[in-house]
Amino acid sequence: MTYFILQILPYISVSVLVLGLLYRMGRWAGGRIVHNITLTPAPTTQAGALLDIAAEVVFFRSLYKADKPLWTGGWIMHVALFSILGGHIMGIGLLGLQFYYIGLTSEHTSEYLSNLLGTSFGVVVLLALLYLLYRRLTVNEVKQVSAPSDYLHLLMLIAIVSVGNLMRFVPEWGIHYEPVRDYVANLLTLTPVTPDMEVMHKPLFVLHLLLVQILMIYLPFSKLLHIPGMFAHRWIINRPYVEPAPGMPGVAVGGTGHAVSGGQSASGGVQ
Repeated sequence: MTYFILQILPYISVSVLVLGLLYRMGRWAGGRIVHNITLTPAPTTQAGALLDIAAEVVFFRSLYKADKPLWTGGWIMHVALFSILGGHIMGIGLLGLQFYYIGLTSEHTSEYLSNLLGTSFGVVVLLALLYLLYRRLTVNEVKQVSAPSDYLHLLMLIAIVSVGNLMRFVPEWGIHYEPVRDYVANLLTLTPVTPDMEVMHKPLFVLHLLLVQILMIYLPFSKLLHIPGMFAHRWIINRPYVEPAPGMPGVAVGGTGHAVSGGQSASGGVQ
């Protein structure tokens, strides 16, 4: 089972994630928007629309206006979560020496800061997730609109973060950057994982990776797809307003001024 989780499942989960995202984004891109639904006041240029979208992505502006308690937990959770993802990439790729390579610290201090920031953001994101779960369980208005999948999403994220935090707070249960980088390099070069690799003997790392891969497989078919979907949604309602063509959608206007639809004029004659 460990070999399957570490060697085979990663390719399955990445394939499902990528193909699922492409499929969903293809459906969004191919969707026909009959009416212009730009929300006013709207920007008058594409640059202005992009600035509005950027403000929404970074600050969750509309959520802040609508529900400040939810914004508090949601914004903190997303910032901490993306910081952790970035930290994983930089830490594993550069072995925790990212601050040293940009000239800010010594090698030892860089490793210390990398671990400190990872641990701190891990605690913050866990507290934020627990707060969001608490709201769904106790706030009546939130409970009424909560589906079982909403609880599942939070519990999955809490499980992933909790296992990651355990690996940080209990050193003998954790794993250093080097063996993880070696493992990732094997995956990228299609090299088999060998029994002597350290990742094969770290149960919490295997569990952490398994939970992450389950989430990756589930992501394209869940509400969590709002991560890329938000960009398409915000563009639809933030893009510069364009005056629609005269007439009803899907109805051309003939040379005589009569509406033409399905080969017949409004007066009933065949065109």
